[in-house]
Amino acid sequence: IELDIAKGKNDEEGWLERANLKCPACGSITEAKKVKQQFAKKQTTEILAAVIESRSEGKVFRKPTEKERGIVNGLSHIRNETPTEKMPENDSQNVKIPLWGFTRWADMFSERQLSFQLGIINQLKELEKHNDFSGQEYLKAILTYLSIFVDRISVRNNTFCRWHIQQDTIEHPFSRQAIPMMFDYPEMNPFEDFSGGAIGQLKSITGVIEAQGEDTFITICNNSSSGEKSQFEEKFLDVVVTDPPYYDAIAYADLSDFFYVWLKKMLGNIYPLNFATPQTPKSDECTAIKHYHSGDIIKAKQHFESKLSDIFTAIEHQTKSLVSIMFAHQSTEAWSTLCNSILGSKMNITGSWAIDTEMAVRMISIGNSALASSVTVSCSPSQRQGYGEYREVKKAIEKTVAKEVEELYRLGFRGADLLTACFGQAVSEFGKYEKVEKADGSEVTVAELLEMARESAFNALLKGFDGDDFTKFYIGWLQLYGFAESDFDDAAKFSRVGLSINVQELFTDHILIKNGNKQALGGFKERLAASKTLGDKAGSHLIDQVHRAMHLYQGSNRGNLLEFIHRVGSNPDSPFWRVLTSLCEILPGGSEDHKQATGLITNKESLIRESATADKEKASQTKLFE
Repeated sequence: IELDIAKGKNDEEGWLERANLKCPACGSITEAKKVKQQFAKKQTTEILAAVIESRSEGKVFRKPTEKERGIVNGLSHIRNETPTEKMPENDSQNVKIPLWGFTRWADMFSERQLSFQLGIINQLKELEKHNDFSGQEYLKAILTYLSIFVDRISVRNNTFCRWHIQQDTIEHPFSRQAIPMMFDYPEMNPFEDFSGGAIGQLKSITGVIEAQGEDTFITICNNSSSGEKSQFEEKFLDVVVTDPPYYDAIAYADLSDFFYVWLKKMLGNIYPLNFATPQTPKSDECTAIKHYHSGDIIKAKQHFESKLSDIFTAIEHQTKSLVSIMFAHQSTEAWSTLCNSILGSKMNITGSWAIDTEMAVRMISIGNSALASSVTVSCSPSQRQGYGEYREVKKAIEKTVAKEVEELYRLGFRGADLLTACFGQAVSEFGKYEKVEKADGSEVTVAELLEMARESAFNALLKGFDGDDFTKFYIGWLQLYGFAESDFDDAAKFSRVGLSINVQELFTDHILIKNGNKQALGGFKERLAASKTLGDKAGSHLIDQVHRAMHLYQGSNRGNLLEFIHRVGSNPDSPFWRVLTSLCEILPGGSEDHKQATGLITNKESLIRESATADKEKASQTKLFE
């Protein structure tokens, strides 16, 4: 509670209710309020919980002294000199902390951290005072690099950093391109010589300078404005490589203000044009961030689509050969917008590849709900072939996607990564034509095309899989979505793809578990909790039998497990074991389901052997007592 209250130092009485905090001892919000009031009387603003010392034998954790506690709270006057720029108030997706009473970017720092930041900046200002920077580019460069140095330090010198337990160091708050709420934080001596300290930040800057200074390859950098068609002549560029904004996933300009407000304080007089605006410009940013448009998501989408179309039209005009676009968003809506913009600019997608871009540790920590790779889409100026017939284009897409699924599956891609990589191949068939029409003359949209790609990928994944329809659905869904939540309509669509399943049965049998308008695939624990007899009856679906076996394997009664294995999996080539083998390949690594499935497969031979022996013993005992 002490640490929780410390974080609410700038807020009004409603802070505890908004944060939904409770006393850990008794669960009472009222008790938490009392504690807050006690600390308010003492005028305590920060609570120092522990001190970490670096010694020859390693890091030592100890209680703080009274003197150290006093130092923490003796610098409140420093806030009068800090940047006053405000945070976005209505972007709860990317910058949530204003909901807890943090209104300015400077509020992210403690008094000690601000004291350090301002002390360094004042020293830089003294340097600026005693030098005439007009015409002295070298001095300008030195001050610029020093300002970047201070800005880099601030990333690991704020109250939203967190302690990395495994590495005993400080992590910055931008791991998800958003600022999460933190109720406690580590604060270090900035000049401590370990990861995240000032020395490490300095090495990063000097490393780039030295590497670039020794490189004989000369790079010409031109500041470009997105969508400015006249910046380069027609077909002047050979290749364009770009990584466009991911729809509404990242608030680039908002988050960059964290750095901008400090750079402006340091470099505003030297580069007055670059820092002429109070904060970074937002109106021309190519994103679908709704708070820029008074919370209107429709206007935000229209803005994104318009900007993206202008940019790709300019790129097509300027490029003679190849355009490479990296995209890592799994939303069909985001892909529809991207594909519409590419096709609308008279380019066509010629291929797509999934490339691993994420650390394995991160993917284990977040499960199977996010892309583990980015999809690189290659485009070229299109040569359209008039009108295409829906049935012929559909056949071509199914053939292309099936081939792509087979290849990507062989290379080890699963889930959302495999699916999104197929989108590009589907669009390549679609984009050969000016328009694709159905039999009734209506035009096929890109959104319909991407649904077609999903269905083709689903069918391709289930090709050759022998099992009941419910098990097929489970395996196919797991490969496309993992255990991530998805829209309700998706279940209805896939239940109709070559399967005889009523979508309601998926919920009745707890294959899918509802959460409002969303649903997610049920793991073995959730399904057994909902139905104690799952998989125990004769004629149960294969996936039900497998989940029961996983439940029994995790339990302590080996006799029950062996009896069940003898009943459903006594033959090593039975469908039961084939389903388990499939699950081992596609379940998220590190998940409880993967752990139990792997255990069963690893011990397959011994389980079958023991189950047969146990059954003979049981039969023998029965005869003895007859």
